[in-house]
Amino acid sequence: MTLQQRLASNVKNPFVIAHLVFAGTYFVFVFLGDWAKRKDASYDAFGFYGGTGFGILAFAAAIALCILALMRLTGYSKVLPGLGVEQLTLALGLFATVNIFAFVFGWLPVLPVKKDPAGTGWGLVAAYWPASFIPQIGILSLARTRPGKGIKPLSTVDRNAVSLLTLVAAVGVIVFPFMTWIKVGALKLSTYDGRTECNELGDICVETLGKGASGPRLGYLLLIIGAVVGFAALMRLRPKGLAEPGPNLLLSHCLFGMGLTAFLIPLAMIITTTQNDRMAADTGLWLSLASGALMIVISIYENYRRGAKAA
Repeated sequence: MTLQQRLASNVKNPFVIAHLVFAGTYFVFVFLGDWAKRKDASYDAFGFYGGTGFGILAFAAAIALCILALMRLTGYSKVLPGLGVEQLTLALGLFATVNIFAFVFGWLPVLPVKKDPAGTGWGLVAAYWPASFIPQIGILSLARTRPGKGIKPLSTVDRNAVSLLTLVAAVGVIVFPFMTWIKVGALKLSTYDGRTECNELGDICVETLGKGASGPRLGYLLLIIGAVVGFAALMRLRPKGLAEPGPNLLLSHCLFGMGLTAFLIPLAMIITTTQNDRMAADTGLWLSLASGALMIVISIYENYRRGAKAA
């Protein structure tokens, strides 16, 4: 089929149009909307007092989702070996949704408050609506695609090795948030540290996070991801393994989506620390990033070994 024929066919597909509309709407709200507001000012997705690293990665995800929507419209499916438009739409849509929760509940309450606490901006609230629909589009459209042919099961040795490495990565995602993620002067904060009076630690701490400093409240979110992945890894260690979610949605695709989110959330915090000279990323944050990266590497390796098909 020519490009014009593919366009004429896909423009009648409601999933293609829905993906394009939701991705475009998400991009507009992320790019133009306010992410945080105070009494006298509002802040966009890119500044330290606004979306910080979460807003920057949301903008990158919005661009990627728009590109995937255009690829879907023009009839292209393969993006990477074993990962196609449908599978990447699901993974990025999951991150786009979780990223908003991570910012609202994990970092927005920790922003330098002093006597002027930050609230959610209209752009952030509006962006949640299209972001929450994008993963659903990915699931529904994947269910409609033809099953890929030639996908091989893993050997028992490979399956056990993949499961054990996945379990190690899941434990890292759970455990490393208990370690120090950020340092502000002499103050060290994990994701589970609550409000800590830091008057005695000097002006750096007070000026950066206010008198009551708190760690980024992201530990419970990562705990859920790690627990789900770890439980699935243990199930795969059984002699019968674990059933696939679908013919074009393999366990490795699910691991890629969870690993991508587990990788990008710590990356958002690392970007945030670069926006303020008083803050620094510490060991726990870097190890959490590495755990998410390990999940992604394992999923790509499994796709390669099994000959997974892009959809």
